Amino acid sequence: MVVGLACLLKDHCIFPNLCEGSSLEKTIKPKFKIFQDLGFSTHDVADIVPSDPWILTRSVDDRIAPSISDLKTVLGSNDDVVKLLKTSAWFLKSDLQKTMMPNIEFLRNCGICSSQIVSYVFSFPRFFLLKPESIKQFVERADALGFDRKSNMFLAAIRMLSSMSEENWELKLKLFRKLGFSEDDIMSTFRRTPQVFAVSERKIKQVTDFLLNRTNVGISFIISHPMVLICSLERRLKPRLLVIETLESKNSLRRKVSMTTIYKMPDKKFREKYVVPYLKELEEVSMSIVGT
Repeated sequence: MVVGLACLLKDHCIFPNLCEGSSLEKTIKPKFKIFQDLGFSTHDVADIVPSDPWILTRSVDDRIAPSISDLKTVLGSNDDVVKLLKTSAWFLKSDLQKTMMPNIEFLRNCGICSSQIVSYVFSFPRFFLLKPESIKQFVERADALGFDRKSNMFLAAIRMLSSMSEENWELKLKLFRKLGFSEDDIMSTFRRTPQVFAVSERKIKQVTDFLLNRTNVGISFIISHPMVLICSLERRLKPRLLVIETLESKNSLRRKVSMTTIYKMPDKKFREKYVVPYLKELEEVSMSIVGT
C-alpha cells in the first residue's frame, strides 16, 4: 500500500524520489503508521494524501498527529475527519492550536452551538484558520450592526463579514440603496439573510430587473424576501415562472400561485405539484427547462 501510493505520487511528478528505499523508510512509513495508529484505514490514507501530498513534508509529532487529534475533538469521529481531509488536507499543515481551536472556543462562548460550527467547518473550512484576533473583530462588527448573538444567522453574518473588504461592503450598501432599500431595510436584510451580501452585484441587479419587469411584484417584495436574490435566475426563477405562466394561460390551476411559492418551494415538491400532473399542458415548454 505504502509503496503503491509513493509510486502514484512519483508518476504525477510529486516527490519523484519517494520510491527510493531510504525515503520510503524515513519519510513515508512513519506518516502512514501515525494515520493507522489513530484509527485510519489504508483506504482512508489513500484518499487523503493524494489530495495534498505536501502533508508528507510535515512532522508527525509536531504537526500531523496533533492536527488529527484536534479535528477528532471537533468533529467527533474518524469518518468525519477523513471526509474533511479529503477536500481540505491542508488542515494537517496548520497549527490548529493557534487558529481553529481558539476560534471554535470563542465562537462557542458567543453562544453558537457545536452542531452549527461543525457544519461550517465542512462548508467554510478556511474561515476557522483565520487569526483569532480577526474572528473577534468580525464578531465586534456584527455586534455593532445590531446582530443578535442568539440568532441562528449570527455565524453566517460573521463568516460573510470575513469574506468582504470594507470597500466591498460599502459598494454593496450603495447598491441596495440604489435599488430602493432604506437604511433600515438594508440592516433588516443583513440580519435575516446575511448570505445575500455575498451575492455578486451583477446577479443582484439581474434578479431584481427580472422580478420587477417580468412579474407583478415590486421592490417591497424583494425587501421582504431577500432570499430570492440568492436563487439562480436561469435554473430556478425563469423556468418556474414559465411553467406557472403556461399553466395559468391554459386555466389549469384552480388558484393563483404566489411569487413566494414559485421561488421558495423545494425542487422535488415543485415538480410533483406543478410539472408531473401537467405534462400534457407543458408539452410546448422545453423539457430541458421543465427539468430544472
